[in-house]
Order: sequence, then structure tokens, then C-alpha cells
Amino acid sequence: MTGSIQFLRIDDRLIHGQVIVGWLPTLGSTHILVVNDRIAADGMRQEMMGLSVPQTVTLQFCSTGDAAAFRAVVPETLALVASPRDAWLCLQAGLAPAVVNIGGLHARAGKAELREALHLDEDDRKHFDLILKSGVMPVFQPTPQNEPLPLGEIL
Repeated sequence: MTGSIQFLRIDDRLIHGQVIVGWLPTLGSTHILVVNDRIAADGMRQEMMGLSVPQTVTLQFCSTGDAAAFRAVVPETLALVASPRDAWLCLQAGLAPAVVNIGGLHARAGKAELREALHLDEDDRKHFDLILKSGVMPVFQPTPQNEPLPLGEIL
């Protein structure tokens, strides 16, 4: 059984302004699912993230291995992960997004810049390669106003 959702976004910032002001209204999402092992175990960070989410939107946190949470999602869910690895784990655990969106993977030591707000290391590339080989075609689109660029054309 899979968890069909409308949108899975890969962005190392998880919940932030582009998600709340840009993507939520554009998608009409009623649920946000943050999939991150560290944050799933950190109540204080969950509380801080929850402060920016409208009260009309349900917010849930889970780890990458929580297949039960993936089966219980509603179609109007916007899932947020911080890395290509986490996205791959979600797909393997049964999360089935209509769109895999890459919003921002920012500069850090060991990461090479491909585009503004798109920096990858070898682990990122490995997991994007696995995602692409599985038949899922992610797009790089930081905001709804940006034109979506297929990841296969960027790599």
C-alpha cells in the first residue's frame, strides 16, 4: 500500500517562507508532513516549525522509516525532506508523490554548485541517480513562480 500525495519537496530548510507563502497556497495543501529523523525526535524544533504553519493546516512529523505515517497520509499532503537521501527513503517506504520538487540544497563544505540554491555532494548525486533510475522525474523549482527544470537536464 502506498501513500499517494500531491507534492514531495526536497529543501534543507524544511519549513520556511517559500513553503508557507508560496507553495501552500499554490498547491492548496491541507497537510504538511515533515520527514526528518532529527526533527522527529526533537519536540522543541517541532514547536518552532509549527509557529509558522497556518492553523488550518495539519502538521505532522515523522522519521524516514515510519511507513505507517506514509500509509496514513491524505492526498492533499505536502511532504518536506531535507535531502535527496531522505526523499529516496520516503519513496522506498511507500510515499508516492505526484511531483518531486527540489527547492533548495544550499552551499556547504564538500558541495558543488550546479545552480543558485542547488549544491550537491556525492551522496546527493547518488540518491538523485537512484530516484531517476526508479522512474521518478524530480524538478528543480524553488518557488511556484520559477519555471520547473527537470533534474535530468541539470545533472
